Amino acid sequence: MKINLKDLKPFLLPALIIFLILVVTAFVLKPKLEVMVKSHQQLTKDKKILADLTKKLATLEGLAKVEFSEKTDIALAVLPAEKDVPGNLAVIKNVALNNGLIVNDITISEVGEIAAVSSEIKLKKDAILPSFRLNVSLTGSLEMIKNFISQIQSTAPLMEVKNVSLSQKKTESPETKMEIEAYFLPFPKTLGKPEQQLIAITSGEEKIFSRINGFTFLKGQQTLPNLPVGKENLFSP
Repeated sequence: MKINLKDLKPFLLPALIIFLILVVTAFVLKPKLEVMVKSHQQLTKDKKILADLTKKLATLEGLAKVEFSEKTDIALAVLPAEKDVPGNLAVIKNVALNNGLIVNDITISEVGEIAAVSSEIKLKKDAILPSFRLNVSLTGSLEMIKNFISQIQSTAPLMEVKNVSLSQKKTESPETKMEIEAYFLPFPKTLGKPEQQLIAITSGEEKIFSRINGFTFLKGQQTLPNLPVGKENLFSP
């Protein structure tokens, strides 16, 4: 059976139109539809993020601003966000002098790490907080040394006395050498995802704050000791 092309002529135009519609749908409308779908999905996500941020803003606005600011100042004074070598040296000197001790020498170990500006803070093994170490030599009675150790560990900024050694010479005011670990904690680099819930201060954190709130703050008394600190720039952040 032969097919007469003239008989198919009435169907050619509709077929061509259908073909063009399919081509336009595949190459023009489909990408636009995909963009519209993605835009709708992104808009939905943005609305959720905005809702989460609005909730966080309401929570922050509900805080007692003055109390929150005071607590923040106290926390930063006890645990600075940066290495505060001058502040640590001044506190050690002033606490020692207040107890009648003679400051023979203060040296800073790991000078290279302190002087270097690093984008990442590497914790020492088994360490909870970043820190640097100061080697201190003092002269005074054992009672003075005892008071110094007690006070330096309860005076801002946060420091911890380690490895105390006394001179073998029999004298009322022996030389005492000790290592003092000075702590700091940089600010976080991120503030968390919008969907993450703001965590209120826990009872455990309140107990910690009540302890550091009892620290001594030597405001207006910090003067740098006139001691050699080496050629490196120890006061770099």
